[in-house]
Amino acid sequence: MPEPSSPTPPPERLSLRWALILLAAVVAGLLAGLLTFAQSRNWSAALLAALGASGAALVSLPLLL
Repeated sequence: MPEPSSPTPPPERLSLRWALILLAAVVAGLLAGLLTFAQSRNWSAALLAALGASGAALVSLPLLL
């Protein structure tokens, strides 16, 4: 008779470091999008700026922190 397997451990929560990185990326995207929209009144340009800023923050912040 096979032995019962041990229960799987609960999934690890998001670390504080990654929570701060994601929060900073969201804030950077919001700032870039809002400033671009305030300057140009163009939603598509604001969305592209927000996505670019968020992506750049997600790539660069893990290397810095």
